Amino acid sequence: MKKDFITRQEHRQPLRHLYGWLKSLQSTVIFMQTGAHPDDETSRMLARLSLGDGMHVVYVNAVRGQGGQNALGPERGDALGYLRSEELFEAMKVIRADIGWLAETPDDPIRDFGFSKSAEQTYEHWGKTHTLRQMVKMVRLFRPDILIPTFLDVPGQHGHHRAVTQTTLAAFDEAARADSFDDLGLPVWQVNALYLPAWGGGGGSYDDEVPPPDATHEILTGDYDPVLGGTYAQVGEWSRACHATQGMGRPVDEEERPVPLHQLRTASGTPVHSNLTEGVPETLAALAAHCNADADGSSDAGPQAAADAQQAAADALAAFPDSKAVMGALCRLQSALLTLDAHIVPAHKHRVQLKMRQVAMAASEAAALQLHFEISPTVPEIGSTAEARLSWHVADTANAPRLSATLQGSGQLDCGAFSDTGDAGRRRAMTAPLTVSAPPIDAMAGWHGIMADPASLHAEVCLHLGDSQFVLPLCPDTIFSTKPRQTGHIAPARTLLRLGEDTGFDMQLLPDATVPAAEDAKLSLPDGWQFEAAPAASSTGMSGRVTLASDARAGHYRIHATLADEPVYTAQELAYAHIRRQTRFSRAAADIALVDTAGLDGLTIGWIDGGVDEAHHWAGQLGAQIVQLDDSDLQSGSFDGLDVLVAGVFAGGTRPVNQSMRYIRPWIEAGGHFVSQYHRPVDNWDRATSSPLPLQPGTPSIRWRVTDASAPVQMLQPDHPLFAGPNPITDKDFGGWIKERGLYFASEWDQAYVPLLAMSDSGEKPLEGSLLAAEIGAGSHVHCALNLFYQMDHMVVGAFRLFANLLTPFNGK
Repeated sequence: MKKDFITRQEHRQPLRHLYGWLKSLQSTVIFMQTGAHPDDETSRMLARLSLGDGMHVVYVNAVRGQGGQNALGPERGDALGYLRSEELFEAMKVIRADIGWLAETPDDPIRDFGFSKSAEQTYEHWGKTHTLRQMVKMVRLFRPDILIPTFLDVPGQHGHHRAVTQTTLAAFDEAARADSFDDLGLPVWQVNALYLPAWGGGGGSYDDEVPPPDATHEILTGDYDPVLGGTYAQVGEWSRACHATQGMGRPVDEEERPVPLHQLRTASGTPVHSNLTEGVPETLAALAAHCNADADGSSDAGPQAAADAQQAAADALAAFPDSKAVMGALCRLQSALLTLDAHIVPAHKHRVQLKMRQVAMAASEAAALQLHFEISPTVPEIGSTAEARLSWHVADTANAPRLSATLQGSGQLDCGAFSDTGDAGRRRAMTAPLTVSAPPIDAMAGWHGIMADPASLHAEVCLHLGDSQFVLPLCPDTIFSTKPRQTGHIAPARTLLRLGEDTGFDMQLLPDATVPAAEDAKLSLPDGWQFEAAPAASSTGMSGRVTLASDARAGHYRIHATLADEPVYTAQELAYAHIRRQTRFSRAAADIALVDTAGLDGLTIGWIDGGVDEAHHWAGQLGAQIVQLDDSDLQSGSFDGLDVLVAGVFAGGTRPVNQSMRYIRPWIEAGGHFVSQYHRPVDNWDRATSSPLPLQPGTPSIRWRVTDASAPVQMLQPDHPLFAGPNPITDKDFGGWIKERGLYFASEWDQAYVPLLAMSDSGEKPLEGSLLAAEIGAGSHVHCALNLFYQMDHMVVGAFRLFANLLTPFNGK
């Protein structure tokens, strides 16, 4: 496999980037789309408006994507949110779009907590006022002329989507009110036109109950651009492919793929038919009508500068790809913009300043600078001094721009001055010292943007060419974060203990660096728990045994650690070839589930692993012997010696479960116990061959899931053997669940199956397909669409008790 930096160097597209920035100079319109998750954006539409029409496109996203799946690796939860944030950054780079976040920090309540079915359910987590405040902030910061959400606010749609749409519509008014969120310190802004998508959001997951509104406007995406090498719809898919953890991106041909829009409201109250906006200056030339007079009363300078800027922008694009001619036009454009900036009225000053930022980006590409900004070490430790290194390529020694730069950052950073390294080759460099203080800077703190200045460490780079100066911000090549003073991890990270059976467990605190003395290490234990350290070298942290309190109760316990009175953090490097590297730090922790449960001792379980869940780990912790079955075992029916057979979550999507059913069914009839965890219809599910008896997961999933993790659960067959033992299951075992109850509940099943539970979200009809059991010959089958694996991974004690019962054969024949 090629090294990341080699791949990135090989695939950089300087001419394509230059072309994109030159296109951005042809329009002064700002277009904003809002969405809930990374990958919600309508990529082909944004590609057309940005790269085709030259608009400044902004995509404002709500959550970081912590609740999604990961098609690439093991990262889940918060770690996945970091990956998906960076994927969105890369996706927007493809279409030259800006990014805004409602969730600006890792601990923001606007997070991907799981599926919801209504805006109200979503606001219970996000906070309605907070969400609106963040959206108003984005509107006032970016000042869009056109605003559109990605989805409709209709029943059958994801609650996150519905909340973002409601908030977007409210922000159209609130952002223009002087008495609304005036604490933001941002000037009010009136969006010119508000649109809705004129397309439905149904499919395998959602089920819009209301048809989309009629289209009033249409964005065409089928035009082929020879510089880009594809249509805007195709470029949109190149962008979508950056969402690799979600498996996004599909091949499309060169046919027209229009995007229909519905104009909902305009600032004037009068519909606009011919264009997306009315009364908005759409070009630099149109800014002539919005200039102030000079001090002497003359009014020519501003309008003339607007006309000159328009001509220079057109000349720069016409000169492409002649970089020298392009640079000449950009210098004229920058001069005109400076004059225009001095005369433009405040309401449109942001348009001129945005063009100056974009001119600087174009100049950097025209000069082939290939800027690099590196920090050494990449993740500096608090209390240390790092080196910032800015380097650039000198393509033409006779006409190369001279560079100067200043280092800027947040309050924890003491930024020194840059000094030239004296390099005289084709790559020049300057360095600056950087002293790091507490608290730690998180990798998510940096602003991924064009129009707004970065919130974290960056260099403000100035290109000097003749009398022209171009200023642009530059973020480090690797996402910047700082390292806490104490890092390490606690092992094991997760432990399952059986109440009444286990009195303690071994534990280690393993620092990443040597520590002066083992006694400097401390664990935060629950009341009554004791830790007895084993003799160890002073540099290895500590190890020993934790003894539970004699009166310890069932529950989830979390243990943290300190070294030299400093909290210990665990470092996690997130590195994939399609995104920039980043290092995430979280408090080092050990989670313990103390569960009053019977074990699975004596059972041998064959596991068909789908690579999604770790339920097999917990089965082993409960005492079962786990045998991982390979494809040859399944295709030959090699089940000898197995008491139980389990198909893991989504296993049918990657494993030959359907082909093996001709062996599984006779094995069950002969006395085997088969458990299938939840599957989606897309996981090669076949009603007749994916289960020993006909059974079908419901679709779209929104109709066959319960998103409220605390939804009441009714036991339809309380005397069923599955509820009787080895653990007596009660309502208490369904308490404390998180995220949701489950999804892809069965929508139909053979009459031999007995539905065991009924549950629903508030106001909906109870669903009975979450847990089905059937006696088949001398054996049995249980199909479980409850997300038990997720509950166990998060140490929900009742889930372990129910899980033990599911894996225990119950057919008494």
